[in-house]
Amino acid sequence: MVLSYFFIKNKIDLLFIILLFYIALSFWTLIGSPKPLVDTFDVFREVAGKIISGVNPYSADFSRTYAGIDNHFHYLPFSFVFTTPFMLIFGDPRIAIIFANIVSVLCLRKIFMDRFEKKDLNLLLATFLFLPRSFYILEHMYLDPIIFMFFLLFYFSMLKKKRRFAMMSLGLFFSFKQNLLILFPLFLLNSLVRQYLKKEILFFLMPFALIILFIILNPPSFLMLTFLSMFGAVFYPGAPKSTPTHIALSFQVFIRYVFPNIKTAYLYVISILLLTVVYLRVFAQKKYRFIERFALILFAFGYFMHLSFFNQYYFLALFYFFNFMFEQSSGQKKDQSFI
Repeated sequence: MVLSYFFIKNKIDLLFIILLFYIALSFWTLIGSPKPLVDTFDVFREVAGKIISGVNPYSADFSRTYAGIDNHFHYLPFSFVFTTPFMLIFGDPRIAIIFANIVSVLCLRKIFMDRFEKKDLNLLLATFLFLPRSFYILEHMYLDPIIFMFFLLFYFSMLKKKRRFAMMSLGLFFSFKQNLLILFPLFLLNSLVRQYLKKEILFFLMPFALIILFIILNPPSFLMLTFLSMFGAVFYPGAPKSTPTHIALSFQVFIRYVFPNIKTAYLYVISILLLTVVYLRVFAQKKYRFIERFALILFAFGYFMHLSFFNQYYFLALFYFFNFMFEQSSGQKKDQSFI
């Protein structure tokens, strides 16, 4: 209370207090959990050393986290490009998430500063930082807040007509997790995005140069670990398991609980069919706005393709909160039609 009174008396922005409190709790989380038992943390902690040593992450083995599952690097290349500097400088890749959340708050403030009174906007920004289980996401080194930051940078750049930065940010948004590529057709529905892509396609494609590089270095390993393994060992027997999917919050786990003897091949066929139906229906329904299509498709892909862990739902929550801020804001503007 004394600290708050000092800031208020000296007319220091409340957002500064919020950010200080968030940073303090974030570092408390890292100190209290220096080595969480999760594969994402182990992989991103070790990948920096492999890069420095000149080792291809997609050809390397990592420390085992779960019994019976060998760790491999299953994310797209820009994920380690972004997190490695934080690991090398601070000794913890999770600092990258703290940085991303601070940038996201600053972007949200810029986007909504003319739509809310200052005190209301600060309350919303604090809510964003302290969404339920946000520190769980930080502790476990999930990439979702970083990916969301690039979406906000893309959106803000679109508002400011910064075509090149907008397209580069959009390219970076798709350069962390391969499952996000299923969302790309959604962006093409917007005429302004299509126009920017035509004029600045090279800036959009720049982040994908790394993907091409690692495909050239070791095509079988890269494609197996990043794309083919998503569809399960039933279609690609050589694909290594990436995580204990038997505890996922997914359709496949639910069906196996109800019908424990169902064949894996049948389960995957059913999942793919259901995903296809949802995907086509979402595109066919013109009543859906961008954020609704985005959330439904992302949810369906994760849920039906056994990738639904808590961070998947947290990622959706970030976009729904973004949409909520628009719905609650005053002074409606044309740019709201994009979401």
